[in-house]
This record gives sequence, structure tokens and C-alpha cells, in this order.
Amino acid sequence: MELDFSSIPPDGSRMRARAFWRFAGRIEHEQLDFKRSAGHLKEAIPAMAMSRGGVLVLGVSDERRLVGHALDQETLDRVAAVAYESGVEVDVRAIAVGRVPLTLLVVPAVPDRIVTTPDGRLLRRVGSANQPLRGEAVTRFVLARALR
Repeated sequence: MELDFSSIPPDGSRMRARAFWRFAGRIEHEQLDFKRSAGHLKEAIPAMAMSRGGVLVLGVSDERRLVGHALDQETLDRVAAVAYESGVEVDVRAIAVGRVPLTLLVVPAVPDRIVTTPDGRLLRRVGSANQPLRGEAVTRFVLARALR
């Protein structure tokens, strides 16, 4: 699956649920990750940046229910801290789907350097999961990036 970055709703957008699901789809993949809250961003942001970039949608449950996650100071501070620690410029957008607030984190691909988690792990998105790179896999990954 390929995410069309031009179709990502702009900050402040209001949309109906049908339009949101048409944009996002209901299946997580390398470029789309649904989160109920901002709790696991330390892995998700670097993993997406090391892959093809993508969108983290805060406020969607594992069952694909819109539970809501408004952009507040705590979320913004958490995103800013992870972005700073990993060296990734994350675009934060607040949208509303019906009356449900969601926060979109648009993560760019970072092809010209290695991005690690704040604790130094190298992750990348494989399907809908953040997978660690270890041993020989690190060498293959770095060489493949260098040849692009």
C-alpha cells in the first residue's frame, strides 16, 4: 500500500467519518499507524522515518473505532521531545472527524542518514509493525540505503 501524502488532511480540517476512512483505510501498513494515544511514539516515529515516512493517527483504537485524541499541550510536548531526540521534523495536525478530534503526525522519510530511537535502537516499519534491525540486517539495510 502506498500513502498519497497530498491527500493527508490539512491542519484544522473537519471531515465526515466516511471521508476519513476513504483517506486512511482500515488496514495499518508501513505508512499508516493507528494509535489510541501518544504513548508509543518513541518507536513509531523513528521506524516510520527509516522506512518511507507516513502518518500516525492518534485517537483510533485497535478495533478501528474513533475514540478521539485532541491535540493538547502534553501531546505536543511528547511529539516535540521524540522528534528532537530522533532528529525528525514531524508535522502535527489537529483534525475533526464528525465531532471526534484526532491528531495526525506526518512523519517524513529520512533517506540520507540513520534515525534511531531515543535509546539508540534502529527500527523500521515492516507491514504494520516496528521491527528492530540487528546484526547482519543492519549492514544490508545501510548498504541498500547507500545505493539508492
